[in-house]
Amino acid sequence: MRKIAPLHPEAKRVQEIIADLEQGVTPPVPIPTMRELMKKRSARLAATPPSVGRIEDRSIAGVPVRVYTPSGATARWPAYIYAHGGGFVVGDLDMVETLCATICRDADIVVVSVDYRLAPEHKFPAGLDDVIAVTRWIAANGGDIGIDATRLAIGGDSAGGNLAAATVQALAGEAIAFKLQVLVYPVTDLTCSQPSYKDLGTGFPLTEERMRNYIKLYLADPSQATDPRVSPLLARSFAGLPPALVIVAGLDPLVDEGLAYADKLRKAGISVETAEAADHPHGFMGWTRECGVSRDMLALIGKRLKTHLHG
Repeated sequence: MRKIAPLHPEAKRVQEIIADLEQGVTPPVPIPTMRELMKKRSARLAATPPSVGRIEDRSIAGVPVRVYTPSGATARWPAYIYAHGGGFVVGDLDMVETLCATICRDADIVVVSVDYRLAPEHKFPAGLDDVIAVTRWIAANGGDIGIDATRLAIGGDSAGGNLAAATVQALAGEAIAFKLQVLVYPVTDLTCSQPSYKDLGTGFPLTEERMRNYIKLYLADPSQATDPRVSPLLARSFAGLPPALVIVAGLDPLVDEGLAYADKLRKAGISVETAEAADHPHGFMGWTRECGVSRDMLALIGKRLKTHLHG
């Protein structure tokens, strides 16, 4: 059993804020209400996004995206393709505005935030197909929107981390120039069989019950949980994948599967850096208004992307 750290005072304050925002809401929560609550939570907990050179909403391969471009006169920029979290069910481009704008500024790169289709209206593999389609288009046509397709990275948080990891695996044979994958408390094993589900499945914003409900809404059939496109941890091979930065939360039912994924990459000879916020729960990356560790981890992502894409 892993050692469980005491909850950081800043994270405790965030949990109190979340409880206030969700006061009077009792399960089962309708999907529209779930999405509205996430919007309110994100708006309250995220810092004001920094200014960047340009922000444009557009469509790539038929998928809505938001493109963040740095200030400056560079003809073609490296790019980071990003998939937001939200259990495959909630979340949108606005939810990660601060994160994407900050990375764009700090790493001096284009960030393409993907508004992939959500469950239950669009079950697996719809969201994954969207991220794959955007990535393929950028690799082939990125120059059309000022992207240097020879310097790409991909990432996401939570469910978005799942989609990023699964996209990298799906495209492993296509010679796409991924220099780094950034996986923030990623969902990698939808069988929910990791020990941290039992150790940390209650008492924090993401519970085992909530995660299992998300999975039920995402999958058309429970048997799909063992498909590596759903659970990247279960892939047969990790050879040839790009270097990774894997960030986990110590008080998160997903912590073991995030660390297990990093371990499988290492065993396949992939360069991996892990960083853990031991005293924070799932979701902390969106709490940049309230938590120092959120800002520190976001700064770490910016530094690593700058090194890998400009080096």
